[in-house]
Amino acid sequence: MKHHYLLIGITLLLSGCISKAVKYNEQWSKAKNLTNTAGMAQQMQDQQLPSTAYNKNGQLLDYKLGSISHPAYGKSSGVTGINVMPYGAFETFYWGWSVPGASHRHNHRLFAWMPENKAADIEQARQTMESMVAKTATTILKEMQYKVQLIKKPYIHLGIPFKQWYIQGNDMQCTFKDMNCVLSIYIPEPVGPVITPAFAFYATAGQNAWLFHIADEYRYPRVAITQGDGLKSIPENVFYQKLSARLPGWAYLYLAPDEVGVGENNKTISYPYVLEKGKPLLFLRPVR
Repeated sequence: MKHHYLLIGITLLLSGCISKAVKYNEQWSKAKNLTNTAGMAQQMQDQQLPSTAYNKNGQLLDYKLGSISHPAYGKSSGVTGINVMPYGAFETFYWGWSVPGASHRHNHRLFAWMPENKAADIEQARQTMESMVAKTATTILKEMQYKVQLIKKPYIHLGIPFKQWYIQGNDMQCTFKDMNCVLSIYIPEPVGPVITPAFAFYATAGQNAWLFHIADEYRYPRVAITQGDGLKSIPENVFYQKLSARLPGWAYLYLAPDEVGVGENNKTISYPYVLEKGKPLLFLRPVR
């Protein structure tokens, strides 16, 4: 019952966006503006890099940054039909820069402003979103040479069943027999319609949308790949970037700290980011 009243309160709060557009906070990064508008207002912090990392125009200085590549970019990305170019600071990172995990949410989250004309009501919007994400995610895994097998009795969370698949790879680390690698998708009902923020990627600024928000700590949209202890068969960072690139521009992925792999060796770095149409947006405080 307590959770029911909490959800009602969150819905009423977010629905207040119907009457007015959300203003962009110039003191925040775009990543923080997006997550804040989608309901994740607490615990999110922009990182302030040392002033020596920038030139007089506030741009990051390359020689102050350590180079690191991302395998989902370039000719080997496998992202067909999408023009995904290397994106600034994600190709490099400040040596010694880290964001304390306690300052950010520790779970991957999916949020979106689905145009109102995509669905006649809230439940249809939920089903449309779930179907779109499921089809895209499983297609990408198959293109990455993995097999998927639908779980007939998935986990049910707060009255809504996950969509889940077992994953099997050619290296046989992930196998259907062991059931040790799982793709999970959870899409609760959105709120709305609300006004799409003017700074969203998709060209529907100022128009009504179904908001798949991340305000509720227990009932939020998510896409997750779970691998057994010690397994690193699936390059999750590549999967998420390809997923973001394939989804419409009004859908975003927040990837949590301490779970981000980069480079050919999938080395983990300790900062979160938001994927916008395949491009990583960092939680970096703007410098003017």
